[in-house]
Amino acid sequence: MRFDTRFCALLSGATLTLAPLAHVAAQTDNAATTPQARAARAAVPTPPAPSFGGPREKLVVAMPKTYAKSETMLLWGDYFNHLARCGNIDLQNLQGESLERSTNIDVLAEKELIDSLVAGKAQLAQVNPGLVPQLVAAGLPTPFGVPGNKASGQRNSYKLILISRVDSPFTKPQDLVGKKIAHTTPTSNSGNLAPRALFPAIGLVPDQNYEVVFSNGHERSVTGVMHGFYPAAAVASDLYQRMVVKGDVKGSSIRTLWESPPFMTETWTMGKDVSPELQARVKKCSYSYSFSPKLRQLLPGNDTFLPINFERDFATVMEVYNKTQKAQSSKGAAK
Repeated sequence: MRFDTRFCALLSGATLTLAPLAHVAAQTDNAATTPQARAARAAVPTPPAPSFGGPREKLVVAMPKTYAKSETMLLWGDYFNHLARCGNIDLQNLQGESLERSTNIDVLAEKELIDSLVAGKAQLAQVNPGLVPQLVAAGLPTPFGVPGNKASGQRNSYKLILISRVDSPFTKPQDLVGKKIAHTTPTSNSGNLAPRALFPAIGLVPDQNYEVVFSNGHERSVTGVMHGFYPAAAVASDLYQRMVVKGDVKGSSIRTLWESPPFMTETWTMGKDVSPELQARVKKCSYSYSFSPKLRQLLPGNDTFLPINFERDFATVMEVYNKTQKAQSSKGAAK
């Protein structure tokens, strides 16, 4: 699944980088010795010292192609800044450019992101939960962090929901036998893989007793149901709720026929070649990070990163993955 909400932000005359630009400018302004200049320099807060000493480590970062580069940095640049300072880490893109001096963050499609992590080209990345089993199977460490609420300990999650119009004749999943149900894309966890793995238990076998129609996105699925293009759709609950909050759809016009156990949302993972000491730095600094206002707007109720218990938190994801692998093996054997 992906965060499909788009935040369109205009940075008037400002360039978002990781370096504390005002502080750097004050340090390099050695020629300015007037009382006003000295006072201005004194007013600039000094960034906290790194929590870790020794030589500065390098870490290559890659992000999913959910947002444009500028939007990605607007949302996550503050976290990268915190991680760089706290962990004494030089965060770089795939071209070796330091993100302290460049906003050229790499935003990659799913396959490219997986390949970069497995090959060791990228060492820190945000990934959607459906990709995690593939990465773990390839020998990468399990994800270390997910957005959550520090006070409650609640981790950010979503559910697969099956929706229809509230004025439709469909009140339970079995009513959709012989109908069309919108899935999102073939590779989507919540939009396709999870329905194929979980729907048979509620009497809906994809491509057998209902027709799968790909909408090419969660928002398109919801909109298609709202306007009567699809009798029903399988979508992620958090993306649906964001559409309700934005006013794109009226919650009173949609009926939820079924919902799954919870899935984790996007999690953060590291490459297998990252040393245990550097992994410990990243984890400690990530868990101490307080979300920026932009992130709190994107993820209501979440204010930090929380550790992951893989067996517990990824139980539903692994169920979907294992059932998907079994189904693919059966198809291969039948050919």
